[in-house]
Amino acid sequence: MFNAEFKNNNVYISGVSDFDLPHTLDCGQAFRWEEKENGIWHGVAFNKYLELEKKPDGTVILYNTDKSDFDAIWCDYFDLERDYKKIITAVSGNEILKNASEFGKGIRVLNQEPWETLCSFIISQNNNIPRIKKIIENMCAGLGGAFTGFDGKTYYSFPTAEAVLAAGEEGLAPFKMGFRARYLVDAAQKSLSGEVDFAE
Repeated sequence: MFNAEFKNNNVYISGVSDFDLPHTLDCGQAFRWEEKENGIWHGVAFNKYLELEKKPDGTVILYNTDKSDFDAIWCDYFDLERDYKKIITAVSGNEILKNASEFGKGIRVLNQEPWETLCSFIISQNNNIPRIKKIIENMCAGLGGAFTGFDGKTYYSFPTAEAVLAAGEEGLAPFKMGFRARYLVDAAQKSLSGEVDFAE
């Protein structure tokens, strides 16, 4: 079980096993995280800007966030209440799963916002991670809502299904996603009509 300490508008998390930031944030399950030169990761999720780093002693620090956002967003987003050691032990009897868990050591499953996840993986078809990141970054800047991070810079929320549908294929063309644009528009239509039910 992890421990979270809240002080000076930061969250200090200790006791979390299997949480490698590069492996988790840059493995291709999410596309809005980048590592700065100082080793601090930063990105946007659930319309919030966050910076975080892992110290040599294993403590993970979430910068400029509070208990309310930690409880409402970050604890679930980083899957902190799941015991990955227990899962790894349970699957280790299978040689293939044991090798996979050793290869992917430290990857935690990010519980992302479903609409963003759907769009990101549509964009990821026959694509590479740097290009996926660029397309998503440009689409967020073009169609998302702007907000100011605690560092004073402007960041953008992920575009809503309404924004994607209103843009249409023509409006998505400047983001250079190619054939994927029509699938994104289709996903927006199906999401808004209820045909795609994320809760279900």
